[in-house]
Amino acid sequence: MNIGFISLGCAKNRVDTETMMGLIKRAGHRIIGSLEKADAIIINTCGFIQSAKEEAIDTILDTARFKETGDLKYLIATGCLCQRYGDELFSELPELDAVMGIAYFSEVATVLGQLEAGQRLLLTGPPPTTYLAGASRILTTPPGSAYLRITDGCNNCCTYCTIPAIRGSLRSRSLGDICSEAKKLADNGIKELVLVAQDTAAYYQDGMGHGGLPKLLTALNEVPGVEWIRLMYLHPQHIKSDLISSIADLDKVVPYLDIPIQHASDRILKVMNRGHDSSYLRQLFGNLRSNISALVLRTTVMVGFPGETDEEFQQLLNFIDEIKFDWLGSFTYVKEEGTLAYGMPDQIEEEIKEERMRQVMQKQAKITRSKNITRLEKTEKVLISSQLDKNLFVGRSWFQAPEVDGLTLVKSDLKLTRGEFSEVYLKAVRNTDLIGEAIYESAQ
Repeated sequence: MNIGFISLGCAKNRVDTETMMGLIKRAGHRIIGSLEKADAIIINTCGFIQSAKEEAIDTILDTARFKETGDLKYLIATGCLCQRYGDELFSELPELDAVMGIAYFSEVATVLGQLEAGQRLLLTGPPPTTYLAGASRILTTPPGSAYLRITDGCNNCCTYCTIPAIRGSLRSRSLGDICSEAKKLADNGIKELVLVAQDTAAYYQDGMGHGGLPKLLTALNEVPGVEWIRLMYLHPQHIKSDLISSIADLDKVVPYLDIPIQHASDRILKVMNRGHDSSYLRQLFGNLRSNISALVLRTTVMVGFPGETDEEFQQLLNFIDEIKFDWLGSFTYVKEEGTLAYGMPDQIEEEIKEERMRQVMQKQAKITRSKNITRLEKTEKVLISSQLDKNLFVGRSWFQAPEVDGLTLVKSDLKLTRGEFSEVYLKAVRNTDLIGEAIYESAQ
């Protein structure tokens, strides 16, 4: 069969989608990009917040139209929304031929066979209790870069978050399995490994002698062909001195850390169950900058948490001013059933949430611009990802993570190769992006 895929949500979901694509291909099916020509379409959904749920439902309904206008015979939904609301989706959306929870990713090829036999399937159950080692993936990221998932699930139990309920408790993937995949990726031209998880820093923090993330980074640093190792989704509470030392000492680990703080009010941090206060965060970021040369910091913050006062919001703004993150993402609090915060009093009006997020992003835009200006008139290594025009290419440098940060636009009279590095002299800033010119002697 011709199989089409739609992947919604985060980078972790993308890894799950790529794994299913690998399983489908190994079973003898063809992966195609033209959905109207697909015999079956698999939608990997996100169910984290209300907007993600709405996007997933809309995508299912829009895709179902290919049963009338295209070649579509079977429509399958899987992922977090299905894990959370599988029964409801199965009963209320007859357009779906199969609904699969997250424990059934590995059975996707079998499910296709059962659909061909005339069955309609609902496959749901508890999240897996161990990490499911992935098959060979079909990468959907730009050339040269790939996500590498090291854990699944989460033990943090923040009061606003549904992830532990959806994905289960934290399961760390074995070091050998991760390194084996890293070597395969490098053999296929991957230069950058982007480590992802719900809580990357919690990798094997079990006190059982596994060595945790520092040991993993040391092993990955030895993989031939890999030049950048990037860390995303680090919970501040789990960043310890041995990890800081590893990041500082290992030459392939880029000095870039994504550390979501969510807030800077001590009261809100406590009610969120984040496990620390703002003083801890100040000390952590000071320690990181003192020990890791040229460190770039990214964070995520939440505005409009129940009971957030004007004063507490101002504390967040002041903290952003004080720390001056290179990159920052912001989102508004959304009530999610099944979380402790759902029933909390003093819910904030949507208009106030949106205004607060606007103020955060307005402040951050100025900080990011000033940070980018300091990078001008310097030469940086850029991983080329695409070509916009005859003499214009797109890429990222070490201080830019995929999908969430700015890009680097590269002017070059010579053709640059996607998935390869080019030395680029940075000359200008445009919004969150940088503009530079390739140094031709190093052009690929």
